[in-house]
Amino acid sequence: MRSTGNIEQSRRVVDMAKNIALLEPDAAPLTVLLKNMTSERCISPKFEWLEAELGARWDAINAAAGYAANITDIVVDNDTYFAVGDIVKVPRTGECIIVTVITAATHTLTVVRGYGETAAAALVDNDPLVIVGNANAEGTGKREHKNPVESPIFNYTQIFKTTVSLTGTVDASKLYGGKDRNWQRKIKGIEHLVDMERAFLFGERKEDTTGATPKRTTRGLLKFLTQNIVDAGGGLSEWEFESFCEDVFRYGSKKKLLLSSPTLVSVINTFGKNKLQMVPKDKTYGISVTRYLSAHGELLITKHNLFEGAVYGGYGVVIDPDNIKYRFLDGRDTKLKTDIQENDADAYEDEYITEAGVQVMQPKTHGVLTGVTGVA
Repeated sequence: MRSTGNIEQSRRVVDMAKNIALLEPDAAPLTVLLKNMTSERCISPKFEWLEAELGARWDAINAAAGYAANITDIVVDNDTYFAVGDIVKVPRTGECIIVTVITAATHTLTVVRGYGETAAAALVDNDPLVIVGNANAEGTGKREHKNPVESPIFNYTQIFKTTVSLTGTVDASKLYGGKDRNWQRKIKGIEHLVDMERAFLFGERKEDTTGATPKRTTRGLLKFLTQNIVDAGGGLSEWEFESFCEDVFRYGSKKKLLLSSPTLVSVINTFGKNKLQMVPKDKTYGISVTRYLSAHGELLITKHNLFEGAVYGGYGVVIDPDNIKYRFLDGRDTKLKTDIQENDADAYEDEYITEAGVQVMQPKTHGVLTGVTGVA
């Protein structure tokens, strides 16, 4: 009886989803971790998700001349953050105000000033405002409801291909190190992984329908991450790095991953020696990881050699594992198709193929550090 054990093994399509990730894990740490930790299939090359946040609490005054202490109509940046009855604090002066009317057309709040123990004081442009709660009279009806607004987000899966090709002659030759085909498969497997890694970091989303069939590219991390972006502008001090950690740990998990350029790794090694601990590789899928312990949270640091050159050489990207996923089209995770050469070819051809993308959620739970050139 024919079985998978007694047919020519090179005819079998090899499912490489996990194996390829382990060939040289430090070459593409993001892809390796995502494949092993957060893989999820999708059933369309366009995959979508919804995001929503709790109601915003912070806003600011929007008036170049500011307002005197007796002015009760004030313009703010985002009137939709507020509802009638909100108690709003001005942290700079300590004054509390209560919102009585909202005029959406002019972004104006009509308020009662000095609504508490602190007297009203002059407001200046860009004065921060924070909603600290709401107050309602006895016996009143229901309060105005503010609906959270969901934002639809999407990305595409991208088809990645990497080909192994060699003549029948070289395949039949006896070579040091064993069969060249096996060696080529290993090297091309790593190249395939690195191509995916670059797209997952630097890619931009596009669906091109100008050809006979669609061609899609996936959006990478740096296009999704729009919050907590800090430009060090040269030297980075420990205080600046801790301040960056304070921002990225404000939301989401208290254990996050820092994909760090070699330059940033050297900087952290300089000022963070007492806060660094090595993590065993068997717990990180073979990736070299160092744990940085901050009062704000735990940062797992891995050196990322694709952050190189004049621009990206000073980069560090923090990701929250709870808010990022590796999405592969159903049945299209990484595979090695063997013997795909033409029937009359005196050669052998194999091909790695993957159709996948990344899903990056809640930008406020991640962060990007740029412009690091050394220690401040």
